[in-house]
Amino acid sequence: MGPAPMVKPRRACRKSRRAWGASTAALVIAAGLTALPTTPAQADNTITAADQAYFAYYHLDQARAKGYTGKGVTIAIVDGEVDTTAPELRESDIHNKSTCEVTSSASSKSHGTAVASILVSSVYGVAPESSLLTYQIPAPSRGDSASPSCAETQNGLSKVSVPWLLNQAMNDGAQIVNFSASSSLQGDELKWTVARALTKGVIITAAAGNEATDENSSSLSQWSGVVGVSAIGVDGNRQDYSSWGQGVATTAVGGPVKTHDFATNQIVETSGTSFSSPIVAGVLALARQKWPNATANQLLQLLVKTGLNPDHTWNQYTGYGGIDPGAMLKTDPTTLPDVNPLADKGNGSSPTPDEVQQYADGVVNPLQIVNDNSYAYRGFDESLIADPMVTVPTHLGTSPRYHAK
Repeated sequence: MGPAPMVKPRRACRKSRRAWGASTAALVIAAGLTALPTTPAQADNTITAADQAYFAYYHLDQARAKGYTGKGVTIAIVDGEVDTTAPELRESDIHNKSTCEVTSSASSKSHGTAVASILVSSVYGVAPESSLLTYQIPAPSRGDSASPSCAETQNGLSKVSVPWLLNQAMNDGAQIVNFSASSSLQGDELKWTVARALTKGVIITAAAGNEATDENSSSLSQWSGVVGVSAIGVDGNRQDYSSWGQGVATTAVGGPVKTHDFATNQIVETSGTSFSSPIVAGVLALARQKWPNATANQLLQLLVKTGLNPDHTWNQYTGYGGIDPGAMLKTDPTTLPDVNPLADKGNGSSPTPDEVQQYADGVVNPLQIVNDNSYAYRGFDESLIADPMVTVPTHLGTSPRYHAK
């Protein structure tokens, strides 16, 4: 740690939120990013694997030696700008897929670059040979701005709203999507986005937050199927800054990690669930590479079955316990049930299994579907054919539920 003390967790940067247009239900995106304030660490411009405590903790050198690098897996992040000129990322396979122009502050760029580096840095990334797709989401409280080309599209949502970006990542072929921003997210558009992920086998990981409180209602992890991630230290103990809640599924090392601070052009040391979440996404990429015949549901079963809590029991602070990469790479998930273990998180989590089936059957109102190139409406509402707001294909009366024997 540097000489300056780290800000107390309960005094970490509070999240501000900004609504994007009108909708049938309120939907607000995050302006904050779930990392704690930084402390000075060093003035040179290089970060090594030895600098990252999680690298040794998870024996990632051994994983690389055995060929577990995430090769062939496509991961996406929805975050701040990623600076691909950072020394650790120059050999990484990173593609900026943002659909409109977003100007990130130095703070947001520092955050996005750190998350990307934890995932795919050739030096200390968890899954260094995975392909990474990046999507910028603005944090107005940090000075980020979105161009007019990001303005409202469908249902009053912009091209930098969370449903739009998550769907774009799925449109572009992401198999795992990491979301390390803080959020207060509701609305049908997001519900059907998550239902799509559950239907198509796309795994979403999300940071639980750093407010040392129950942040379930302000984390993407509140949604069914989403892998909520809290933070532990390299001693295996839960960090006192880490938030918790019904949506937490697992936990991983949240720091300290070394990151580039683009405001000062120094390397600093920081912690947060922002960094726990991409570790989990990266380990899932390794498991995806190791077990290519396993479904997404089976990989999540594997995550749950190998969690380090006693007897793999669940609690709201660490989920099923710390993620165990070694066990996940040694245990064949194809023997596990092809059922998503996070599909019902209790307390009426949404989308429900019935709602996921509605999406799969194509009977969801297409006016609630945003930027989804895989959905076709197959219900009976003829008025939708002539509605100019409907942008998905319509095939009236063709839903499988109408023809089931």
